[in-house]
Amino acid sequence: MIEPKSSFPVFTVKDLDAAKSFYIENLGFDVVFSGEWYIHLVSKSGVQVGFLLPDQPSQPPIFQKLYFGEGVIFSLEVEDADAAFAVAKSKSLNIVLDLRSEDWGQRHFCIKDPNGVHLDIVQSFEPTEEYQSDYVSE
Repeated sequence: MIEPKSSFPVFTVKDLDAAKSFYIENLGFDVVFSGEWYIHLVSKSGVQVGFLLPDQPSQPPIFQKLYFGEGVIFSLEVEDADAAFAVAKSKSLNIVLDLRSEDWGQRHFCIKDPNGVHLDIVQSFEPTEEYQSDYVSE
């Protein structure tokens, strides 16, 4: 069995500087690696994300294609979705889904970063009775 010890997405994007600025200024990430074609960021709570420029000859072909912003959602859990939404509005971030509560136990909204990555900012809470049986208890 393969037993992961951590995980992080890597997005192949056009603009590393825009990614770096966005995640540092708006989400509190810090740079832990910054090369010419790859950056790696980590939040204070340990959330990691990487950004890679496309068509890098040092990378295998499967890592060279540009991400177009479809089919992936990068979820970030927060303590208070309402407070996070107020910050997103005050910073004029690109909000693509307004703040809402879902019966399955999430209060969330979605923003889009400068490279087209959709970030679902999520606060968990107790789901309605209808969804409680869908959760696996340990």
